[in-house]
Amino acid sequence: MPSVINSTFSEGDEEVEIGTGTIQQPEYPSYFYYDFGFFGQIYKASEIGVSQPITITAVRFNMGESGGAETMINQTLKLGQVNQDQFDINIRNDFTQVPLQPAPWLSSNITTVKTNFTWTVPNNGPPWIEIQLDTPYLYDPTGTNSNLLLIWENRDGSYTSGSGSPWALSSTILSGGTFRSYYDYQDNSMPPLTSYGTRDSSGRPNIQIVYAV
Repeated sequence: MPSVINSTFSEGDEEVEIGTGTIQQPEYPSYFYYDFGFFGQIYKASEIGVSQPITITAVRFNMGESGGAETMINQTLKLGQVNQDQFDINIRNDFTQVPLQPAPWLSSNITTVKTNFTWTVPNNGPPWIEIQLDTPYLYDPTGTNSNLLLIWENRDGSYTSGSGSPWALSSTILSGGTFRSYYDYQDNSMPPLTSYGTRDSSGRPNIQIVYAV
């Protein structure tokens, strides 16, 4: 069983796992080494593999820790839907595109699904750590904006020093340098919402999505 935060996993729930890579990426899903930051990932509708709307009730990340247990406070998780399968150019920390490109980035239904929660990665803990959503998310794969956007905001205000920062296991993104991850982090304060972050093609966190039909 995964480690859980306020879990109410029910017998009727289903899950899908996306990614089986073993690259260790400390930047995701939230970077313990910096005080504040925005992070994002895109998971394609074809990877989720459902043909009708579902209600997402929890997500799990495949985590590891080479030092002692680490904890971050004041974390926020949001979910939304986008029309593109990667982060396009000119994406900002509010996950809008300015200026719009010829094939513009479109998003919809961006919803805060968990706020002010504590994120703990235990030393030698279970491989999957679950976050139960405070607000279940209705994901609809049938529209134009069919890909799932995951947004993580870190407002912890402190950092973990040294090389033992917890890391997510990630799958390498090989085909054409596809940018399915995003970050902008710094110390002392949150990066501005209107700043442009970094599109990352080096990998994307493995995830399990728990849902009800």
